[in-house]
Amino acid sequence: MTKSTLSRWFTENVADTRTPDGPEGRAYATPFASAWDSLLELIRQRYGWKLVHADEELGLITVVCTSPVLRFRDDLTVWVSLDENGVTRVEARSESRKGKGDIGINGRRIDRLLAHLDRAVGPGTRLRTGP
Repeated sequence: MTKSTLSRWFTENVADTRTPDGPEGRAYATPFASAWDSLLELIRQRYGWKLVHADEELGLITVVCTSPVLRFRDDLTVWVSLDENGVTRVEARSESRKGKGDIGINGRRIDRLLAHLDRAVGPGTRLRTGP
């Protein structure tokens, strides 16, 4: 763990796949509906997660995530879209409602959700977008 990562844990309370230093978003060679339905099912299965809004037409999902012990509430937003090549893209943002630092929980929340999605949509459907 680098010093910059450690300092971010105590000074930032948001993680976003759309930022250069955030978790990695996803690209899949799978239909939009498959990724969308899998995400909704994964969210419904998570303890302490409450689906607030899901608009398939906009590709927007909003969730309130409540921590099990201290009952902190965090906001999770997930975007699902098709790019110009028909590739299904999934981006996410997780933000703590309180505090100045999240000790990395928002980034880990996104990483875990997307790792579960990788398995749910099937092996071989994830497209590598980075180096």
